[in-house]
Amino acid sequence: MTRRKFVLKFIKAASLIVAGVSWLGEKASPRKFVRAIRLKKYPGPVKPPGDIREQSKWSG
Repeated sequence: MTRRKFVLKFIKAASLIVAGVSWLGEKASPRKFVRAIRLKKYPGPVKPPGDIREQSKWSG
């Protein structure tokens, strides 16, 4: 194996490792949440929002 082929294979392997680590880091990060706070002026119950990563069911 020539030096050029070795370097190309090494670069490909390193890029795959970096991509895999970044993907795992995104999946393993803690989920974001929003706290529901009751305002005194708001008439009615305050429900906590759902998962912010899910698509909304509203149709425009």
